[in-house]
Amino acid sequence: MTYSEPNPKTLLLLNSPRLVFTAAESYFLLSEAAARGWYTTATAESLYQNGIAASMRQWSIIAGSAGTITTTQINSYINAHPFNTAGTLDQKMEQIYTQFWVGIFPDAQEVFASYRRTGYPALVPNNYVGNATGGKIFRRMLYPVGEQNLNAASYAAALARQGSDDFLTRIWWDKQ
Repeated sequence: MTYSEPNPKTLLLLNSPRLVFTAAESYFLLSEAAARGWYTTATAESLYQNGIAASMRQWSIIAGSAGTITTTQINSYINAHPFNTAGTLDQKMEQIYTQFWVGIFPDAQEVFASYRRTGYPALVPNNYVGNATGGKIFRRMLYPVGEQNLNAASYAAALARQGSDDFLTRIWWDKQ
């Protein structure tokens, strides 16, 4: 498989362990595409397995040698979590995106965006006294006060299109 790298002139990422778009994420997305019949170059199962393996290998990038997971450990994990090839699309999506949540986790924004798009994994809200969402999982961040004050016309137009500026108003692509 070929891969691309960030432009070396992009200094923002140099000397940083921040992973922008990983092989693991690519494999999981391709696994969904294969499960939906949109990608026929490889099976959803093989792409799912590659996603798990890549996500486990990337920990050495994040944590150095302390994050190294051996091939034996990776294969053992994959064997303990086989892809349900006979499952429904919904069951496959749940399996792919539960592993996505685990494997892409250092990129919390991406896994949360994926959860909002797919509905997986099935998260359980944490309800506590005085929380801002009434015990529901929030769907978006609020616009900054500066945006409200310095760009009032565009802020008002956005609210007219999307709904109120609160944690439970869904982003346009948030279908779950």
